[in-house]
Parts: sequence; structure tokens; C-alpha cells
Amino acid sequence: MMYFHAGSTEYILFKDLCTNSDGAFAGACIAVFVLAILYELLKFWREQLQRQYIFRVAHIMREGTPEEKGQITSAVYRMMSGPHLLQTILHAVQIFISYCLMLIFMTYNAYLALCVVLGAAFGYFLVGWKRTQITDSNEHCH
Repeated sequence: MMYFHAGSTEYILFKDLCTNSDGAFAGACIAVFVLAILYELLKFWREQLQRQYIFRVAHIMREGTPEEKGQITSAVYRMMSGPHLLQTILHAVQIFISYCLMLIFMTYNAYLALCVVLGAAFGYFLVGWKRTQITDSNEHCH
């Protein structure tokens, strides 16, 4: 169905993941709600890691040895650094979660769509007040 509906029998992301009972559907709604919260928390965590890395680099550029300063200015060093590799992995996870949430929303089930929105809103409520940026250029679904 390509319109919003309120049924409790839905295929969610996989053919074998079908909610055949009201209990299974309620569990799916809770899981979607939690996944949307985790998505917002992941965005916040990535921002915090990036900020810590920038402060560390700035500290080294101010007070580090010439060797440390030379390493920091090397593009290969920055690209192969642990923080960049971690950010790359977390970015891939963020993309995967965002597209999963989008596909869940596109089931057009009103309850699942509401769980995506409410979970993201609650996740933002938890950490949004601590964020330094209102808009995120890394957003994939909105």
C-alpha cells in the first residue's frame, strides 16, 4: 500500500521479518523507536568525537614538538589516523541506520512512521541541547 494505513501486519525490511500478531507489531514499534533514538545519539557522538579530535590537533599545533606538528600536517597521517577510521566506520553505521529508518517509514504504516518520528524527536530531546550545530550536513534522510 502506497498510502498511510494502520494495520499491524507488516514486512519490516526483510521478507522473513513480518509482524503477524499485535504483540510482534508492538515489539517492532518499540524496536523502531529505540533505533531512531540510537540514530540521534550516534550523530551526537560523532560530533563530540570530531570536536575532541580538533581540540587535540589544535593543542599539538600550539604546544607539540616539531615532529608531532609535522605528523599532524601530513594528509596521509590524518587520513589513516584512528579517529578518522573510527569516524568512517561510524559514518557507515549512521548511513545504514538512516536508510533503514527511511525504509521503515516508507512502509506507510502510520504507527511505524510515528515511532520513527517520535524516536528521533526523543533522541534529539536527550542530546540536542548539547549540540553545537543545529543542521547536520551529514543527514541522509531529511
